[in-house]
Amino acid sequence: MERRTPTIQTLVLALVCASSALGIVLISRAAHGENKSKGAAALWLSWSPEARTSYVWGYLHGFEQGKREGCSFQGDKTRAYVRELPAPARSPQAACLDTLPKYPARYFQVYADAVTEYFTKYPNDREAGAPRILEELATPPGLTVDQIHEKLTRQ
Repeated sequence: MERRTPTIQTLVLALVCASSALGIVLISRAAHGENKSKGAAALWLSWSPEARTSYVWGYLHGFEQGKREGCSFQGDKTRAYVRELPAPARSPQAACLDTLPKYPARYFQVYADAVTEYFTKYPNDREAGAPRILEELATPPGLTVDQIHEKLTRQ
Protein backbone atom coordinates (compact mmCIF):
# COMPACT_ATOMS: atom_id res chain seq x y z
CA MET A 1 0.00 0.00 0.00
CA GLU A 2 1.51 3.29 -1.10
CA ARG A 3 1.58 6.21 1.30
CA ARG A 4 1.39 9.73 0.02
CA THR A 5 2.78 12.85 1.65
CA PRO A 6 0.42 15.76 2.20
CA THR A 7 0.60 18.45 -0.44
CA ILE A 8 1.22 22.12 0.26
CA GLN A 9 -2.40 22.80 -0.73
CA THR A 10 -3.61 20.32 1.90
CA LEU A 11 -1.48 21.99 4.54
CA VAL A 12 -2.66 25.46 3.56
CA LEU A 13 -6.26 24.27 3.74
CA ALA A 14 -5.63 22.80 7.18
CA LEU A 15 -4.06 26.05 8.35
CA VAL A 16 -6.93 28.14 7.03
CA CYS A 17 -9.45 25.83 8.72
CA ALA A 18 -7.58 25.99 12.02
CA SER A 19 -7.32 29.78 11.83
CA SER A 20 -10.99 30.11 10.96
CA ALA A 21 -11.93 27.83 13.84
CA LEU A 22 -9.93 30.00 16.22
CA GLY A 23 -11.70 33.08 14.93
CA ILE A 24 -15.11 31.48 15.29
CA VAL A 25 -14.37 30.47 18.88
CA LEU A 26 -13.18 33.97 19.77
CA ILE A 27 -16.16 35.64 18.11
CA SER A 28 -18.58 33.18 19.73
CA ARG A 29 -17.19 33.90 23.17
CA ALA A 30 -17.35 37.65 22.61
CA ALA A 31 -20.85 37.40 21.17
CA HIS A 32 -22.27 35.69 24.24
CA GLY A 33 -24.93 37.85 25.84
CA GLU A 34 -25.89 41.28 24.48
CA ASN A 35 -23.80 41.00 21.30
CA LYS A 36 -25.44 37.73 20.23
CA SER A 37 -27.71 39.27 17.60
CA LYS A 38 -25.11 41.58 16.05
CA GLY A 39 -23.44 40.95 12.71
CA ALA A 40 -19.70 40.65 12.30
CA ALA A 41 -19.21 44.37 11.63
CA ALA A 42 -21.35 45.53 14.55
CA LEU A 43 -19.68 43.05 16.87
CA TRP A 44 -16.15 44.05 15.84
CA LEU A 45 -16.93 47.75 16.10
CA SER A 46 -18.44 47.24 19.57
CA TRP A 47 -15.13 45.92 20.90
CA SER A 48 -12.51 48.14 22.48
CA PRO A 49 -9.29 48.75 20.53
CA GLU A 50 -7.51 46.47 23.02
CA ALA A 51 -9.99 43.64 22.38
CA ARG A 52 -9.54 44.02 18.61
CA THR A 53 -5.76 43.89 18.94
CA SER A 54 -6.03 40.86 21.24
CA TYR A 55 -8.21 39.09 18.66
CA VAL A 56 -5.66 39.79 15.92
CA TRP A 57 -2.82 38.63 18.18
CA GLY A 58 -4.68 35.36 18.81
CA TYR A 59 -5.44 34.88 15.13
CA LEU A 60 -1.86 35.55 14.00
CA HIS A 61 -0.37 33.47 16.83
CA GLY A 62 -2.61 30.54 15.89
CA PHE A 63 -1.82 30.98 12.20
CA GLU A 64 1.94 30.99 12.78
CA GLN A 65 1.76 28.05 15.18
CA GLY A 66 -0.31 26.12 12.65
CA LYS A 67 2.21 26.87 9.91
CA ARG A 68 5.12 25.66 12.03
CA GLU A 69 3.35 22.50 13.13
CA GLY A 70 1.98 21.71 9.67
CA CYS A 71 5.32 22.22 7.96
CA SER A 72 7.13 20.28 10.66
CA PHE A 73 4.71 17.40 10.12
CA GLN A 74 5.25 17.57 6.37
CA GLY A 75 9.03 17.73 6.82
CA ASP A 76 9.01 14.67 9.08
CA LYS A 77 6.84 12.69 6.66
CA THR A 78 8.88 13.75 3.64
CA ARG A 79 12.14 12.69 5.30
CA ALA A 80 10.60 9.33 6.21
CA TYR A 81 9.56 8.62 2.60
CA VAL A 82 12.62 9.85 0.73
CA ARG A 83 15.48 8.43 2.77
CA GLU A 84 17.19 7.03 -0.31
CA LEU A 85 17.25 10.37 -2.18
CA PRO A 86 20.06 12.90 -1.78
CA ALA A 87 19.40 15.60 0.80
CA PRO A 88 17.81 18.72 -0.69
CA ALA A 89 19.56 22.09 -0.43
CA ARG A 90 16.85 23.25 1.98
CA SER A 91 14.85 21.28 4.49
CA PRO A 92 11.30 20.31 3.52
CA GLN A 93 10.07 22.31 6.52
CA ALA A 94 11.82 25.49 5.36
CA ALA A 95 10.53 25.04 1.82
CA CYS A 96 7.00 24.56 3.16
CA LEU A 97 7.17 27.69 5.36
CA ASP A 98 8.35 29.77 2.41
CA THR A 99 5.31 28.81 0.33
CA LEU A 100 2.69 29.85 2.90
CA PRO A 101 1.21 33.33 3.36
CA LYS A 102 2.90 35.78 5.72
CA TYR A 103 1.86 38.77 7.79
CA PRO A 104 4.77 41.16 7.22
CA ALA A 105 3.61 44.12 9.36
CA ARG A 106 5.61 44.39 12.57
CA TYR A 107 2.66 45.38 14.74
CA PHE A 108 -0.67 43.60 15.28
CA GLN A 109 -2.39 46.98 15.32
CA VAL A 110 -1.90 47.32 11.55
CA TYR A 111 -4.20 44.35 10.99
CA ALA A 112 -6.70 45.35 13.68
CA ASP A 113 -6.93 48.80 12.07
CA ALA A 114 -7.47 47.25 8.62
CA VAL A 115 -10.36 45.09 9.89
CA THR A 116 -11.84 48.14 11.64
CA GLU A 117 -11.51 50.16 8.44
CA TYR A 118 -13.22 47.40 6.47
CA PHE A 119 -16.16 47.13 8.85
CA THR A 120 -16.46 50.93 9.07
CA LYS A 121 -16.55 51.31 5.28
CA TYR A 122 -18.61 48.18 4.55
CA PRO A 123 -20.78 47.45 7.63
CA ASN A 124 -23.39 45.53 5.61
CA ASP A 125 -20.97 43.19 3.85
CA ARG A 126 -22.29 39.79 4.86
CA GLU A 127 -19.51 37.88 3.06
CA ALA A 128 -16.77 39.17 5.34
CA GLY A 129 -15.83 38.23 8.83
CA ALA A 130 -12.65 39.12 10.67
CA PRO A 131 -10.95 35.79 9.78
CA ARG A 132 -11.67 36.22 6.07
CA ILE A 133 -10.44 39.82 6.06
CA LEU A 134 -7.26 38.80 7.88
CA GLU A 135 -6.76 35.95 5.42
CA GLU A 136 -6.88 38.37 2.48
CA LEU A 137 -4.49 40.81 4.21
CA ALA A 138 -1.76 38.13 4.32
CA THR A 139 0.92 38.22 1.65
CA PRO A 140 0.07 36.82 -0.83
CA PRO A 141 -2.46 38.10 -1.77
CA GLY A 142 -1.90 41.17 0.45
CA LEU A 143 -5.04 42.97 -0.67
CA THR A 144 -6.20 46.39 0.47
CA VAL A 145 -9.51 46.86 2.28
CA ASP A 146 -11.19 48.04 -0.94
CA GLN A 147 -9.74 45.13 -2.94
CA ILE A 148 -11.01 42.67 -0.35
CA HIS A 149 -14.51 44.16 -0.56
CA GLU A 150 -14.44 44.02 -4.35
CA LYS A 151 -13.27 40.38 -4.29
CA LEU A 152 -15.92 39.28 -1.79
CA THR A 153 -18.82 41.07 -3.44
CA ARG A 154 -17.99 39.76 -6.89
CA GLN A 155 -18.08 36.09 -5.79
